This record gives sequence, structure tokens and C-alpha cells, in this order.
Amino acid sequence: MAWQDRAQRALVVIPAGSSDDGDRSRRIFEHVLNESNRDDYISRDFFNVQQTAGGLPEGVTFENFVAAVAGHVRTELEGSGFAEELGDDDFRTAALSFDENIRRHIAFLNGVVHQAAAGEVHLALWDLILRSRDEDASVYACYRDFLVDA
Repeated sequence: MAWQDRAQRALVVIPAGSSDDGDRSRRIFEHVLNESNRDDYISRDFFNVQQTAGGLPEGVTFENFVAAVAGHVRTELEGSGFAEELGDDDFRTAALSFDENIRRHIAFLNGVVHQAAAGEVHLALWDLILRSRDEDASVYACYRDFLVDA
């Protein structure tokens, strides 16, 4: 089963209007089905995202760090977590995890950048997300309404 089929299945198992989380998730899948759109988002290694308040290790650029902590919706849809033999409930839970993960990073970064002496990397990640939400091709465009207080 190709990632496109799995994205389509997610649109079936997450009913429109069922919840804010579900509606954002549906927007993500609709977004990535248009292959001219980007599917990258800050997703991996939440611990290291948290731990960068003091800066990045020597020799690691911000771009390298972002590449290391970025996930890709399409690639992840090809993984075993979205196997076709999963029941609808398990598939729905997996599909909703994209939104949950994105919101977790947004909430964390929003919290730390509004504190005194926020870390340089956290500020840069936050700025990346804020700029990305204005780009129609970015997954973060699905979060324009979610980030109204930014």
C-alpha cells in the first residue's frame, strides 16, 4: 500500500468535523496528497529539541539540526505504523499522531520562547515554524489558526 493510499485511508477513518485534532489531521493529509507541497515538520527527538537551550554542539549548524529532527509525513506513512492490516481504530490513532506531535513541539517552543533568556536554538525553531505557517506549501500552513496567539 503506497503512502497516498494510506493518506486517503486516514481521510476516511477521521471523520470531518469530529474534533479540532481530527480536522487539523485531515488538513495535513489533504496537504501532503498534493505532491507539490512540502511534508517536513519538526518531529523527532523531542528530548534533543528540549535540550538545545544552551546551543548546538560544536560543528552542528542549525540547518543540520533541523534536518536531524525533521520528519516527513509521506515517509512515515510508508512505515509499519500504518500497515494496511491495522484496524480502523489503530490506524486512526496513528494518523492523529502527526497533529499531536506537531502540537507538542509548538506548545513546548511557544512556552520557552516567551520566557526570559530563551535559548538561541529554541528561538530559531520557533521563528522557523512561524515563518513556515505563512508558506502555503508547508505543513505548518495547516496550523495558521492554531497559532493565533503567536
